[in-house]
Formats: sequence, C-alpha cells, structure tokens
Amino acid sequence: MLLLSLLTCSRRSNHITPILAGLHWLPVCFRIDFKILLLVFKALHGQAPIYICDLLTLYGSACCLRSSGRNLLIVPEFRLVT
Repeated sequence: MLLLSLLTCSRRSNHITPILAGLHWLPVCFRIDFKILLLVFKALHGQAPIYICDLLTLYGSACCLRSSGRNLLIVPEFRLVT
C-alpha cells in the first residue's frame, strides 16, 4: 500500500476504497469476471484467437423466439474422470 499512497499522493491512514475507485481498479473477483466477459465478447465479434472462438457455441432454437437475437451460448456438458 506504500506504493499506492506514493502514486496517489495520499496518506497511509486514508481509506483505500475511494482511492481505488478513483484509479478505476477492481477487486480480484470482479477483475476475473471482467476478463472472462471481455474474452467472450471478443470471441463473439471475431476479435479473439481462433482457438478461443471455436470453444463457443451459439444457441439456436427450433422455433422463432424473442430470445433468438440475444447471442445466447450453450453450456457444454463434460464429465470429470479421475
């Protein structure tokens, strides 16, 4: 936190949450979610590598539904065998 206080010219006794919000830093759990969502977005729009784009499968229903234009994805089924 010493480095952060040097970067922001703040005291070490100040609360850290407003300082992090001012820097647009995310906590680790939100940063992981953001990275996954960004990777999926890039894969859906053809901006990700081919091997990542191949992992995604768009959901297509047999009949015409309101949700047909929402770019829904299929969750793959897998079994873990140890």
